[in-house]
Amino acid sequence: MLLMLAYDVPEQKHQNLLRKEFERLGGQRVQYSIYLFSGEPHEVEKVIRYMRRVALGIEGDIRLLPLEETAWNAQIIISEIAATTQRLRELQEFIKVW
Repeated sequence: MLLMLAYDVPEQKHQNLLRKEFERLGGQRVQYSIYLFSGEPHEVEKVIRYMRRVALGIEGDIRLLPLEETAWNAQIIISEIAATTQRLRELQEFIKVW
Protein backbone atom coordinates (compact mmCIF):
# COMPACT_ATOMS: atom_id res chain seq x y z
CA MET A 1 0.00 0.00 0.00
CA LEU A 2 1.13 3.55 -0.68
CA LEU A 3 0.64 6.74 1.28
CA MET A 4 1.14 10.12 -0.35
CA LEU A 5 1.89 13.27 1.63
CA ALA A 6 1.11 16.55 -0.14
CA TYR A 7 1.35 19.92 1.55
CA ASP A 8 1.14 23.62 0.89
CA VAL A 9 2.12 25.43 4.07
CA PRO A 10 3.40 29.03 4.28
CA GLU A 11 6.15 28.60 6.90
CA GLN A 12 9.49 27.18 5.73
CA LYS A 13 10.14 25.68 9.17
CA HIS A 14 6.87 23.74 8.93
CA GLN A 15 7.71 22.55 5.41
CA ASN A 16 11.05 21.28 6.70
CA LEU A 17 9.42 19.60 9.70
CA LEU A 18 6.87 17.74 7.55
CA ARG A 19 9.56 16.69 5.06
CA LYS A 20 12.06 15.52 7.65
CA GLU A 21 9.53 13.56 9.70
CA PHE A 22 7.98 11.84 6.67
CA GLU A 23 11.41 10.97 5.25
CA ARG A 24 12.50 9.69 8.68
CA LEU A 25 9.59 7.25 8.52
CA GLY A 26 10.73 6.01 5.10
CA GLY A 27 8.95 8.39 2.73
CA GLN A 28 10.62 9.38 -0.53
CA ARG A 29 10.29 12.71 -2.34
CA VAL A 30 8.34 12.54 -5.61
CA GLN A 31 8.04 16.27 -6.29
CA TYR A 32 8.82 19.44 -4.34
CA SER A 33 6.06 19.01 -1.76
CA ILE A 34 4.81 15.52 -2.58
CA TYR A 35 6.20 12.44 -0.85
CA LEU A 36 5.38 8.75 -1.07
CA PHE A 37 5.61 6.01 1.55
CA SER A 38 5.33 2.34 0.64
CA GLY A 39 4.46 -0.29 3.23
CA GLU A 40 1.99 -2.79 4.56
CA PRO A 41 -1.45 -1.45 5.57
CA HIS A 42 -0.59 -1.57 9.30
CA GLU A 43 2.60 0.44 8.60
CA VAL A 44 0.60 3.02 6.65
CA GLU A 45 -1.79 3.34 9.61
CA LYS A 46 1.14 4.01 11.96
CA VAL A 47 2.50 6.69 9.63
CA ILE A 48 -0.93 8.34 9.39
CA ARG A 49 -1.30 8.46 13.17
CA TYR A 50 2.21 9.86 13.62
CA MET A 51 1.92 12.50 10.88
CA ARG A 52 -1.41 13.69 12.30
CA ARG A 53 0.42 14.48 15.54
CA VAL A 54 3.29 16.16 13.66
CA ALA A 55 0.91 18.34 11.63
CA LEU A 56 -1.21 19.39 14.61
CA GLY A 57 -1.34 23.18 14.72
CA ILE A 58 0.44 23.78 11.39
CA GLU A 59 -1.43 26.26 9.19
CA GLY A 60 -1.93 25.42 5.55
CA ASP A 61 -3.07 22.46 3.49
CA ILE A 62 -1.63 19.09 4.54
CA ARG A 63 -3.01 15.88 3.03
CA LEU A 64 -2.30 12.20 3.42
CA LEU A 65 -3.70 10.11 0.58
CA PRO A 66 -3.74 6.30 0.97
CA LEU A 67 -3.33 4.71 -2.47
CA GLU A 68 -3.40 1.23 -3.88
CA GLU A 69 -0.45 0.37 -6.11
CA THR A 70 -2.83 0.22 -9.09
CA ALA A 71 -3.85 3.86 -8.57
CA TRP A 72 -0.22 4.96 -8.59
CA ASN A 73 0.56 2.82 -11.65
CA ALA A 74 -2.42 4.34 -13.51
CA GLN A 75 -1.14 7.91 -13.23
CA ILE A 76 -0.76 9.90 -16.43
CA ILE A 77 2.55 11.71 -16.60
CA ILE A 78 2.37 14.68 -18.94
CA SER A 79 5.86 15.99 -18.31
CA GLU A 80 8.64 15.05 -15.90
CA ILE A 81 12.30 15.54 -15.11
CA ALA A 82 14.64 12.61 -15.79
CA ALA A 83 15.83 12.55 -12.14
CA THR A 84 12.24 12.03 -11.04
CA THR A 85 11.92 9.00 -13.32
CA GLN A 86 15.00 7.41 -11.76
CA ARG A 87 13.77 8.18 -8.23
CA LEU A 88 10.43 6.50 -8.95
CA ARG A 89 12.16 3.40 -10.35
CA GLU A 90 14.15 3.14 -7.12
CA LEU A 91 10.98 3.61 -5.09
CA GLN A 92 9.31 0.59 -6.72
CA GLU A 93 11.82 -1.68 -4.99
CA PHE A 94 11.65 0.24 -1.73
CA ILE A 95 10.56 -1.76 1.29
CA LYS A 96 10.42 -0.34 4.78
CA VAL A 97 10.55 -2.92 7.55
CA TRP A 98 9.04 -1.58 10.75
